[in-house]
Amino acid sequence: MAAGTWTLLCIAVVLIALIVRRRLRFVAAFRNIAGPPSLPILGNALQLNGTPADFFKLMLEWHKSFGDTFQFWIGLRPFIAMSDPDHIQEILRSFEHIKKNLEYDLLYPFIGTGLVTSSGSKWHTRRKLLTPTFHYGILKEFINPIERHSKILVKVLEKELCNTAGFDIKPYAKMAALDIIGDTAMGYEFNAQENSDFEYIKAIDELTGIMQKRFITPWLKPSFLFNLTTLSKRQNACIDIVHKFSKKVIKERKDNFKLFNNKLSDMNKNEINGKKYNKALLDLLIETGEDGKVLSDEDIQEEVDTFLFAGVDTSSVTLSWIIYVLGKHPQVQDHILEELNKIIPDFSNQKLTVDIINEFHYLDRVIKEVLRLYPPAPFIGRQIYKPVQIDDKHTILPGTSIFINVFALHRNEKYFERPNEFNPDRFLNENKMNRHNYAYIPFSAGPRNCIGQKFAMLVQKIVIATLIKSYKFQSLDSEDKLVMAGEIVLNATKGIRVKIEKRT
Repeated sequence: MAAGTWTLLCIAVVLIALIVRRRLRFVAAFRNIAGPPSLPILGNALQLNGTPADFFKLMLEWHKSFGDTFQFWIGLRPFIAMSDPDHIQEILRSFEHIKKNLEYDLLYPFIGTGLVTSSGSKWHTRRKLLTPTFHYGILKEFINPIERHSKILVKVLEKELCNTAGFDIKPYAKMAALDIIGDTAMGYEFNAQENSDFEYIKAIDELTGIMQKRFITPWLKPSFLFNLTTLSKRQNACIDIVHKFSKKVIKERKDNFKLFNNKLSDMNKNEINGKKYNKALLDLLIETGEDGKVLSDEDIQEEVDTFLFAGVDTSSVTLSWIIYVLGKHPQVQDHILEELNKIIPDFSNQKLTVDIINEFHYLDRVIKEVLRLYPPAPFIGRQIYKPVQIDDKHTILPGTSIFINVFALHRNEKYFERPNEFNPDRFLNENKMNRHNYAYIPFSAGPRNCIGQKFAMLVQKIVIATLIKSYKFQSLDSEDKLVMAGEIVLNATKGIRVKIEKRT
């Protein structure tokens, strides 16, 4: 063998030895963190190769077995699962560790690098730019459309009054959320509650299902493998439908926005072509990005698609869980009704305002307790690129994925007495005083918390108040029968069956 070949071979051996040594050191750093036994190369992938419901259940079992913070491996990727607020605090309060974990990259083809998926300077700039659009002074403009679509939901549910066997509330909540988010985000009337066959609605629904499947299926995550499947073709077709529609709406809204501004001195400045013009989130984005100075058309579309995708799923699943809990506690429904009657006796005719809604203190506590028991986003992910010390004993190394289990955190008996019980009084001011700041994070926490949390609470209060004034709810299944799954949102895979009765 020639001398040059020997030299190359020696260099290759040394490089491989260095890589192996570095890898062994990396793996060894996790030995002092508890966790399930794993296989070489595969890690715990075989144990996690089940349905989303299986994954959700196994994560909770591992927390019971290995503690509030433990490690597991999917292939060669290490994950640190957390339900300890001290450890979670070190991750979420940092401006350094704001990059979502690698699974969020799967959303790029749909929502690009909008507020949910962007990182670094783009995220900082976009977050600073968009925060003022969720100020209460602007949100009050959304009250009327939210109230109007809530009343449509009441009307649509009338057909279930005679259904003694019960029905799944989830599809109704999904269509109502789509109407509300579509109206407030895009200024567009989807009429989803009365026209669920609309092509855009079907595409969004199918796209959500595909994304959820990729999130929990290891072999569907690599694009080169996913692109070989029929799911890839369906995803591309759905994205094409959604993007064409949002581009069309953005163009129409920009034209109307200019027309509206040209009528500022007109007596009918709140009307366009005889129709009342209500400002939407899209208008605020257009105003911010006039002439592409700050936001381009592509940037605007990213944020609109992001808000629709994230907003519809989280709003609908939260509404479904609130109705489920109320259906288990008729006395809580009565208490909400008493509060409504006291604060706004003529509910049907009197217009809601921010000041009135802020007086719904008991309803506020009810919603917060439901968010504790059933957080809409049960998992939060972060990718670590710089070492982070979470306590005196543990340093998390770059290359690690953080898996914050919000569901397990919210039911941690160290911070919530009888954690599986529903008790809105946990959120009385005197009972919140000594609670760890990171023990309750339904909207995440720290610099990357949910920008739309005030809007989300506003929506839930208006919808629930409107429904409770019209119906009594009865939930038909115990929690274990719902078969919960941690997908993109906390899903009840068997549906949430309820019965309703008209209030007299």
